[in-house]
Amino acid sequence: MENEMYFTKQHDLVRKAVRDFISNELNPNVDQWEEQGIAPLHDIFKKMGDLGFLGIRYDTKYGGQGLDYWYELVFLEELARINCMAVPMAIEVQTNMATPAIDEFGSEYLNLRVQSSHEYRYA
Repeated sequence: MENEMYFTKQHDLVRKAVRDFISNELNPNVDQWEEQGIAPLHDIFKKMGDLGFLGIRYDTKYGGQGLDYWYELVFLEELARINCMAVPMAIEVQTNMATPAIDEFGSEYLNLRVQSSHEYRYA
């Protein structure tokens, strides 16, 4: 494997877990969501949060996984497998636009409060 310098077997396990979630939970429903003009984002975020996908590089103190940016890259690469644009865009806005600001500039109180809402930063 040419990416062995960056990606380990643990990265591959995360990749497989995200890919399986997308294949089993998201892609089978995309056509229906598009016909209805709405996706159950709250439910999707909850499931992804429960699986640890939404806080990959954030501090475990606030409910994140505490992993490195290579895990985040694996996650983002796999989001490209979702068979629509709206759902991965919503996920990426939360994980890579909203969350970094809270992580970097949010107070201790805000970080703990957002985590305790279970929608921890993402949803």
